[in-house]
Amino acid sequence: MTLGQRLATLGALAFLALLAQTLLSVGTDGMSTVLREPWGLVTLADFYLGVLVFGLVIFHFETARAQAALWTLALALLGNPVAVLWLLLRGRRLFSPDPAN
Repeated sequence: MTLGQRLATLGALAFLALLAQTLLSVGTDGMSTVLREPWGLVTLADFYLGVLVFGLVIFHFETARAQAALWTLALALLGNPVAVLWLLLRGRRLFSPDPAN
């Protein structure tokens, strides 16, 4: 595993820990506040634009459409740690100079 892969994995795990801690301590009660604030709406729009674009990347590279749909759904529900995981699993094949990999 490369240094970049390790850092990406640590970042994804840290985010998931923060997400879990937040859900356990306050649940989804704060979402109404986020949706009332203009910057909250901008942040959500930014997130879902990222989900749309990365979902298109997933659909482009995954051969099984059902599997691509599951990855994209997980991305929409859990965020960028799913993108990190997908890239860690598919990265060697996607970025390899050797087409056989």
